[in-house]
Amino acid sequence: MISTVDLTAPYFTVFTPIYNGAKHLSRVLKSISDQTFRNFEWIIINDGSTDNSADIIKQYLGDHPELDAKYIEQPNSGKHISWNRAVQLARGTLFVPADADDYFFPETLKFFHDKWEEITPGVRHGLSGINVLCLDNDTDRIVGTLFPEDGMITNNVELEFGYKLKGEKWGCIRVDILKTRLFPVVKGSHFPESYLWYHFSRKYKVICYNKPLRRYYTTDSGITQSASRSRQTRSQHLVNLRYYLWLNSAFGLYLLRHSPESYINNWKVIFGSLKRILTTR
Repeated sequence: MISTVDLTAPYFTVFTPIYNGAKHLSRVLKSISDQTFRNFEWIIINDGSTDNSADIIKQYLGDHPELDAKYIEQPNSGKHISWNRAVQLARGTLFVPADADDYFFPETLKFFHDKWEEITPGVRHGLSGINVLCLDNDTDRIVGTLFPEDGMITNNVELEFGYKLKGEKWGCIRVDILKTRLFPVVKGSHFPESYLWYHFSRKYKVICYNKPLRRYYTTDSGITQSASRSRQTRSQHLVNLRYYLWLNSAFGLYLLRHSPESYINNWKVIFGSLKRILTTR
């Protein structure tokens, strides 16, 4: 039998979306340069930046021809569009999101690789990826709470609503799973990142390690940080309605049992969004 495994495929796909990130790009560039595990591809998508981000990236790639890198420029469309495009292009086994203002430690990819390879194929099949911790750059302390046990296997819904973990977490995700569920595209709006993590929780678990591998900076780079509620459009209110209805439908019983306040707050968002939809053109 002829093998269909692509032996030239990278182990990791590192994805960096950029929108006017020139001020902090040095962080992710240093992260890429310093990785001790080198079997990765790097997908960089410039989402219509108007600063000199493009010049910085092109200079860096010119200085590092050894990198398996793909640099793409597109009109400003939103981080979720960049994410979908990167996932479609990804050739790796594990997907590592690394924003333009992120810094992750030199041992990060090696840690992910070694931990993933330690897991038996049977167990790996039921996992979506690995969760780890972040360090606050100002205090050098762990952001939020630790996982209850190092190496515990659970899912992201249980972590947030059952164990009630707080603070920024990070990690890597299986590329094959990501390709099955892209962010929905609704003009003028976006789904929160948690949509993907909760969706995968219905079928897959994650393995969690109390290992800080990323520095957390309080700059606006996440999908849900890009617009305040006060400036949300009618399209965004429609997305909020759709998202929170889905969340309470998919996990309502679990939320009622473990986090009734979250269940109630979701309904408040639902009714608030419905009200704004009916009064906004």
